[in-house]
Amino acid sequence: MFAMPITETAFRANAVLKQIMNYNLSVLKFLASLNGSYSEGQPMLRTYIQLAPSYLLIDGSKKDDPETGVAQWALGLERIMDVLAALHPTGQLEHATVLAVRDALAECWSNTSSIQASQTAQDKIKATAARLRKLMDQPDSSSNSLSFRDSRIDFDFLS
Repeated sequence: MFAMPITETAFRANAVLKQIMNYNLSVLKFLASLNGSYSEGQPMLRTYIQLAPSYLLIDGSKKDDPETGVAQWALGLERIMDVLAALHPTGQLEHATVLAVRDALAECWSNTSSIQASQTAQDKIKATAARLRKLMDQPDSSSNSLSFRDSRIDFDFLS
């Protein structure tokens, strides 16, 4: 049996599909499109945050190497957290954005049971939650219920 030659169109389509199915690359492209205007881009940033659980399932289970997929997914989350960390001291970080991260992390946590690299994903989620905790009003509290601008944010999904 003869192998079909890969056409240039098929090759390009495969390359685009790989980029679409990579959370880190998707986040990078989005952040680059903002041209540094992160505060104004928070509504769209929240959309990318809300996509994190779906990308975890894609990146963590549909790749030849689930550990690498989870690592790429986690890089995307780290880049988002970098933006949140930059917005926080300026007072521009919106409550809705913090809630979006918390909700996405909770959903990601429950999704870890569906992927092969579940322990790696859980470790990455814990690390991201720890970064999010640092943005809370009293980040050193040992409680799973903290506040951001006097509004309660629960981290009970980590229990």
